[in-house]
Amino acid sequence: MSTPLSPRDYFEVVLPTILRWKGPAAAALGVNLCFCVTGKGGGTWTIRLRPPAAGVVPGSEWKADLTIKITAAEMLNILAGTFDARRAIGEGNIELKGDVTILRRVGFLFQSGGSQTEVRAPNGATPAKS
Repeated sequence: MSTPLSPRDYFEVVLPTILRWKGPAAAALGVNLCFCVTGKGGGTWTIRLRPPAAGVVPGSEWKADLTIKITAAEMLNILAGTFDARRAIGEGNIELKGDVTILRRVGFLFQSGGSQTEVRAPNGATPAKS
């Protein structure tokens, strides 16, 4: 059984790798997103999807076009693929502030295309398959 991916691992390891994979296409979106994950294991990260290169920084260093305040439990649901947006909003577990139309353009942020092992490989190397 694998260990669930934490929000910190996602924003500090997995997402930067996804953004490198997406390259200029991610930067071309021209927006900044701020995730404020509340509760145990939470934190704040800003995702810059602007030229010259997309990236993620801890905190709210850049002005966000959309801020997503979400509980750590709901963030874990997103990472596990079991997120129910209507329920989360109805229960007050997620709040959106800013241009919500951005959400349609950034769905790729939660589709890694690789396993945790591949994403965590040093220097982007793909581990040997057995």
